[in-house]
Amino acid sequence: MSGGAEMIAGAVVQRVAGMLGDNAWERIQLLWNFQEDVQQMKSKMTDLKVALSYADKHSRETDDNALVLRHWLKKYKSVAYDMEDTLDELLTNAMIWKNSRCTVKLFFSSINPLIVRIATSHKMRNIRVNLDKIVENQKKSPRLTLPTPTRQDSNESWRETFIGHTDEIEMVGRESEKKEILTKVLLKDGGQESSTIQPFQESSIIPIVGLGGMGKTTLAKAVYTDKETDMFDVKAWVHVSMEFQLNKIVSGIISHVEGSTPAKDADQQNLKSQLDRILCDKLYLIVLDDLWVEGRSKLEKLMNMLQSGKKGSKIIVTTRSEKVVNTLSTIRSSYFHTIDPIKLVGMSIDECWFIMKPRNMEDCQFPDLDHIGKEIAQRCSGVPLVAKALGYVMRKHCTREEWFEIKNSNFLDTNKDDDEGILKGLLLSYYHMPPQLKLCFMYCSMFPKSHVIDHDCLIQQWIALGFIQDTDGQPLQKVAMEYVNELLGMSFLTIFTSPTVLAARMIFKATFRLHMHDMVHELARHVAGDEFSYTNGTENRNTKRDKLNCHYHLLLNQNETSSAYKSLATKVRALHFRGCNKAHLPKQAFSHALCLRVLDLGGCQVSELPSSVYKLKLLKYLDASSLCISNLPKSLNRLLNLQTLILSNTPLKTLPTNIGCLQKLQYFDLSGCANLNELPTSFGDLSSLLFLNLASCHELEALPMSFGDLNRLQFLSLSDCYKLISLPESCCQLHDLAHLDLSDCHNLGKLPDCIDQLSKLEYLNMTSCSKVEALSKSLCKLMMLRHLNLSYCIRLEHLPSCIGDLQLQSLDIEGNFVLQDLPDSIFNMSTLKNVEGTFTPFSDELEKLRKNLKLEWFCKIDGGSADLCSRITELKKTHYHELQIQGLEDFKHLEGIEHAILLNSLKLTKLTFSWQPKQYISETAHHKTVLGMLVPPRSLHHLTIKGYCGIELPKWMLEIRSFLPHLTTIHLESLIECNRLPPLGCLPNLRALVMAEMPKIKGVGPEFYGDYGSCQKLRMIFLISMDNLEEWSMTWFVDNSNHVPEHGFGNLTSATSPLHLCIKRAPNSPEMWRRAQHLSSITTLTLESIAGLRALPEAIQCFTSLRSLGIKGCVELETLPEFLGDYFTCLEDIWFETCPMLSSLPESIRRLTKLKKLKIINCPVLSEKCQGEDRHKIAHIPELIFMLADTVSRVRVTANWRSKSLDFRWHLSLWKKRKGWLSCRSSLSVAAYQAGLNLGICLSVREGSRWRFSGPL
Repeated sequence: MSGGAEMIAGAVVQRVAGMLGDNAWERIQLLWNFQEDVQQMKSKMTDLKVALSYADKHSRETDDNALVLRHWLKKYKSVAYDMEDTLDELLTNAMIWKNSRCTVKLFFSSINPLIVRIATSHKMRNIRVNLDKIVENQKKSPRLTLPTPTRQDSNESWRETFIGHTDEIEMVGRESEKKEILTKVLLKDGGQESSTIQPFQESSIIPIVGLGGMGKTTLAKAVYTDKETDMFDVKAWVHVSMEFQLNKIVSGIISHVEGSTPAKDADQQNLKSQLDRILCDKLYLIVLDDLWVEGRSKLEKLMNMLQSGKKGSKIIVTTRSEKVVNTLSTIRSSYFHTIDPIKLVGMSIDECWFIMKPRNMEDCQFPDLDHIGKEIAQRCSGVPLVAKALGYVMRKHCTREEWFEIKNSNFLDTNKDDDEGILKGLLLSYYHMPPQLKLCFMYCSMFPKSHVIDHDCLIQQWIALGFIQDTDGQPLQKVAMEYVNELLGMSFLTIFTSPTVLAARMIFKATFRLHMHDMVHELARHVAGDEFSYTNGTENRNTKRDKLNCHYHLLLNQNETSSAYKSLATKVRALHFRGCNKAHLPKQAFSHALCLRVLDLGGCQVSELPSSVYKLKLLKYLDASSLCISNLPKSLNRLLNLQTLILSNTPLKTLPTNIGCLQKLQYFDLSGCANLNELPTSFGDLSSLLFLNLASCHELEALPMSFGDLNRLQFLSLSDCYKLISLPESCCQLHDLAHLDLSDCHNLGKLPDCIDQLSKLEYLNMTSCSKVEALSKSLCKLMMLRHLNLSYCIRLEHLPSCIGDLQLQSLDIEGNFVLQDLPDSIFNMSTLKNVEGTFTPFSDELEKLRKNLKLEWFCKIDGGSADLCSRITELKKTHYHELQIQGLEDFKHLEGIEHAILLNSLKLTKLTFSWQPKQYISETAHHKTVLGMLVPPRSLHHLTIKGYCGIELPKWMLEIRSFLPHLTTIHLESLIECNRLPPLGCLPNLRALVMAEMPKIKGVGPEFYGDYGSCQKLRMIFLISMDNLEEWSMTWFVDNSNHVPEHGFGNLTSATSPLHLCIKRAPNSPEMWRRAQHLSSITTLTLESIAGLRALPEAIQCFTSLRSLGIKGCVELETLPEFLGDYFTCLEDIWFETCPMLSSLPESIRRLTKLKKLKIINCPVLSEKCQGEDRHKIAHIPELIFMLADTVSRVRVTANWRSKSLDFRWHLSLWKKRKGWLSCRSSLSVAAYQAGLNLGICLSVREGSRWRFSGPL
């Protein structure tokens, strides 16, 4: 099979030829007096266009003529590369002189204009000479004197966005093989169909063998994700690939199970100990995907590492090699038995045609295409990967001429017993790509097999290498996205998802990871030819390199003694380091690689960048993520061509003051730079910046005033910038900004009043902006805003009355308990498709809103109905977001519940399971079985479980981090037999936790946090009628260690306290007030329905930080103490509701100079007095509201007293009466601090009572 770098020669030449027509080059020609040279080159390349097209197409053949064409293409490509390097260098030198203020003086010595002109003249002359030889060879050789092609490939047809890829596992024609494997993995009683499933009594290795592209991995995934395999205690998936590294495989298993990767320097014994802990006495299912190693000793070592599990554990192995299967069967092990392999053969013609056939085939104008298509399907020889790739090409070129060309191609002689034959079939799809897409695909050879590719980084590297060009004025990022979609459509790339469960969609920014099938990866390497090379330190294996033609190099697993960088090709354009955490890079490591455009150092562990990096004038992409660099030199400004700079997860404290000199920088990632405390003033000079990620820059307190000069910025993330207090007014000048993430900016007080100037803003996330109390009306002028997230803004009291003017598609106000009203305009928003707000006082109103908008949102199912399973299965076809399954105690059809695969209902975000409690305690095992089989979808955000009477929790709850990583709220109620909490503290996105009526829970300790957790985003906890809860542990000692980890809610300390305290329906007892006194730092105190309360006790004098005081339903309260004005000097808001005996305010209220609002509702005596003889006591208060209402749920009142027109809406929301007693010992210290994070806690105090705490973490 022909191959090599000449396969991309046409694409390279066409790209460089296109550059010559760019206006930028025309300006450089005039500046440097090389206009005539460039015009000559452009003319000659135009003359060669027809020959290039013919040679590119016919070099694929195997005759002598093809050899001549390939040699000519290779020479032509080399000249094109030289041309591009020379022109790029000219443009860079021009930039240096233009931006002389940004360069170091010493730098100018190397670009003296006279010296540059002489050197460039010499290079131009060489290029012209070589180009003349190309033309001469074309004219002299009869094989290169060619007719005009009869048809030009149209690239426009490839400019369609592919939207057909999905997260679901698509499998065609392998159902019998899947059933056979499941039979080997599971054994049913007596071999018959039964609801009781048991594993085999011996541990087995189950090989799946077949050629590449036959669907081995897809079949293994289908088995792995099948509901029946949930019976295993532990499941793990590891991609092994050709490079067998025992430590890497074991680390992969640990990482998959625990969610965190072991230390890079962990030795084999340490890894073995961790693995034993995970697998000990547990039934496990492990998939080793794409195993190549044939040496028995290596395989025996691996299997010995896996012997800690229970008998009956299973290992599924996928491999292309029969030798691997034979070796596995000879392993000396009393623990494992290798069973007969599942051998995958080719699919039928009909199955291949089903994969390939265009979905709109019936509308096609050529009726005989169906017959041609089946002939093509027959030539795929049953290989599904080839069928997918060709099918996409056929859908793109749905004409008789195109399909005949594919059918008659010599490349479609796929041999079932030959991987090369499969590559030929895939190669045919490659040949039908447009030139630029060919380059993009070839570049994927840079990534190692099985590597997970970051979508954004791939796009930025394509752009840096000049692969993305557009003549229609489209942004390059958009064009690159289309190329990604094309490769997804051909199955040349796939979206990477965990085989355990499927990924949830993000609402706005589709950053995702990509993966490449091994056969496709081999195709990419074949296409790249000697353009690509790699050096692998662990195997001492290198690819043969042609230093003149190698442009892309990968360094793998280099150690401290490695000097591989010394042998880099001088014209290398992209260099990646992978697994080189021990490699040493001297200062001059890149001094000879002056043509580098892409440098990825993310796989290293150096403490500073080699100084030679700053001499790479052509560098456009630099990834230094996770390096141990604390500062960068000013010489960074030499990298004037830099477009992408990734410094994420580094200990940087500052940036160079001249960072603004990087005028071409478009993509800047500083996420996770937790020590970065400021941005230099010159930051605003980054005038080309499109993407800026400052997420988790915890020490960043302010943005420079120059920030508004980033007028091209489209994406800005400030998420988790805890210390950020405000946004500068200049931010309103970011007129192109479309995405703004301010989530968890806990000290951010408000948005700029000029926010309406962000006219292109589409997405605004303000989750947990806990100091925001109000939103400006200017927000309502953002007519492009589609997604607004205001969840857990716990001080937010009002939404702008005009919010309904927005054309929102999604609105989230979850967890805003102090929100006092919903503007009427919200109910007129016709564009809403998603509304969240269960944890608010207005959940009923929002439910009505969904009904008015006819949103297919909510579904309720009777758990006792005979058709429960079928109804759940049908959810996949609906758009429901919320599902309630009630009456599960009546469910008896266990034999069918395994088909109720909620994992497939990917649209669900909210789910409730409920049983009638107490009556079915004898059926606890039944409860566990039912709940264990009803595994929620991974996309779930809200989970409620009520009335569950099982003593133990099912597996998916005990491993909840792996199953439900996106969960934000969880509500557990009436779990009367449960004596152990699942590890909820390890949920990375959990923000609200409700636990009610769980009498057997006596304490919350280390088991709550699991191995990872510190509840970093938890904001609210409600503990209701927790009769026997005595202690909540915040810290504990680790065995054999002096380290005391701080667990709990974020960065909790046991000395900090909550923000809000609500005491509700509790008796007026000294014990209650004594217990509340340790919460002295609260800012909000609400007293509701306190029986026997006639006067406020002196015990509350400790609450000196109060900003808000509310008293409601205390019908016996008669007077207020004079100490009110002495101890509560910070009060800003006081309100009284339904206190009929309260007759006057104390004289000391006049001393509360910070008081802004007084609200009196349904207190007739007090209202009359305050508007009469006691008016002088409240004359200093700006906002006064008096209201009389009995049972009205919403009242509009206008008060015109003191010449002030007040428009106030009040929503009366009553809590349900609760029973129970919580003995709250002083050791229970909840809440906290730290960077203004917010926590809300509710505690049941006495019969029917509730405390609610909400405070900063």
